[in-house]
Amino acid sequence: MNAPPEVRVLLVEDNPTDALLIEEALSDVLEFQHRLFHTTLLSDALDRIQSMQFDIVLLDLGLPDAQGIGTFRTLHQHAAELPVLVLTGLEDMSVGVKAIQEGAQDYLSKRDINSSELGRAIRYAMERHRIAMALKESEERFQLAVRGASAGLWDWNPQTGAVYLSTQYKEIMGYEGHELPNDSQPILDFIHPDDIERVKTHLAAHLAQKCSYEIEYRIRVKTGQYRWMHARGQALWNQAGEPYRMVGWIIDVTERRLADEALRESREELKRLSANIQRAREEEKARIARELHDDLGQQLAALKIECAKNGNRATDIDAPKAGADMNNIYALIDQLVVSVRRIATDLRPAMLDDLGLLPAIEWFVERFSSRYPISVVQHIDAEDIDFNHDSSTAVFRIVQEALTNVARHAGATQVTLEISSSGSHCIVRVADNGHGCRNDVRPSPSSFGLIGMRERAAALSGELIVQTAPGQGFALTVLLPRFAVENKSP
Repeated sequence: MNAPPEVRVLLVEDNPTDALLIEEALSDVLEFQHRLFHTTLLSDALDRIQSMQFDIVLLDLGLPDAQGIGTFRTLHQHAAELPVLVLTGLEDMSVGVKAIQEGAQDYLSKRDINSSELGRAIRYAMERHRIAMALKESEERFQLAVRGASAGLWDWNPQTGAVYLSTQYKEIMGYEGHELPNDSQPILDFIHPDDIERVKTHLAAHLAQKCSYEIEYRIRVKTGQYRWMHARGQALWNQAGEPYRMVGWIIDVTERRLADEALRESREELKRLSANIQRAREEEKARIARELHDDLGQQLAALKIECAKNGNRATDIDAPKAGADMNNIYALIDQLVVSVRRIATDLRPAMLDDLGLLPAIEWFVERFSSRYPISVVQHIDAEDIDFNHDSSTAVFRIVQEALTNVARHAGATQVTLEISSSGSHCIVRVADNGHGCRNDVRPSPSSFGLIGMRERAAALSGELIVQTAPGQGFALTVLLPRFAVENKSP
C-alpha cells in the first residue's frame, strides 16, 4: 500500500496526554511523511475541513461538544469523502465497531497505540477508503484504484465458471501468471475449510438476493500457509434476473488481523491486570483494617481497665493517687493516637495534610531505603516554596513513582533526589546510576507510571524531561512554575 508523499492528518482529541502520545507515535512512523493538525472540538474540526484538505481524520468519540457514535455521524455527514480512523477508550470499543459499520475505516484503542500499528492503520484506512470510493465510479477507475492498492482483481462468469485473475491476484497467492487455471473451482479449493461454507453462503445471497458481497476469509497461498483476505465483489444481472458476470478484488489483511488479535489479547491482559490490582488493593485494605483492629483493641482494653480502677477509687480522698491514675489513662490515650497515626501512614498521601510535603517525602525515602539496597542522596532546598494541596499531592506521587521505577527497572545502586527552587520554577529531579537506555528509545507509551507523572506535571502547567544513555543511568526532571504550585496570597 502506497501513501502520499505527505499525509495531512487532522487529529480531533481533547485530552492533552492522549494527543501527546499520538503525536509521539506519529513522529516515529517511517512509512510516510506527515503533517499534523490538532483540534479539541468537533465544531473546530468541521471548520478546518471546510477550509483545508486532509488525507485522514483521527477522531476521538468523546469531545466537549459531541459524544459517542453521534460524533462520527456528524463528521461523516459533513465530510463523507474523508477516511476516518476512530480513537476509542477501553470502555467504548463497541462504539468503535458501530462507527465502522456506519462508514469509518477502522478504530484503535488509545491506550494501545504504537507507531507501527498507527502507521499501518492510517495507510490501510486511506487505501480502503480510496478503493471504496473507486467502486462507486467507473470500472476503469476501479481497476486503477485496486492496482494502486496492490489488490487482486478477479472477473468471474457464474454461468460457465470461467474466471480471470489479475497479475496482482496471483502475486498475492504467491504464484506466477501461468500457474493458476482460469477456473473458479480450484480457487474455491484454496479457501480454508472452516471458512468455505461462509464464503459460499455470502456469495449465494449476493447472486440470488442482490445483497452486498464483502467478506474476510483465509486462503492457502503457494507456501502452504493461510493468509487473511478482505474480498469485495459486485455481480451484473440480465433482464431475466440471472447473474452473468461478477467482478471483485481481494486485499491481504493478515497483518491487520494479527494486530487485531494482539489488541484483543492486550485488552484481556489489561483486564486481568486490573482485576489483580483491585484484588491487591482489597487485600491491603483488609490488612490495614486487621492491624488497626488489633492495635486499637489492645489499647481500648487497657483503657477500660484503667477507667474501672479510677471509678472504684472515685470516693477516695487521695487526690494525688487519683491524679496519677488519670495520668495513666492519658498515657494510654496518647498510645492509642500514636497507633492510629502509625497505621494511617499506609494510607498516604492523606498524611500530607498533617506533616507537609517535605517531611512526607523524607518519610517515604526512609521507607524506600529500608526496603531496597539503593542509596538515596537527598538535596532538598525548597523550604521557601509554600506548596498547595494539589501540588503537594502531585510532587509526592512523582517522587514515589520515580523511586519505585528505579527500584524495579534501573538496576541502580544509587539514586539522587533533588527538590529546589530556581527563580520562577520548582525543580524536581530523580537521577540514578543504572544501566539506562539509548537516546532514540522512548519509554513505552503504555508505561502507566510515566503517563501518570506526565499528567501530574501537565495539570500544574509543568514539563517533564527524560535524559538517558546506555550505562549512564536515567534522569527525570520535572519543571513546575511556582505560580501553579504555591498557595495563592489572599
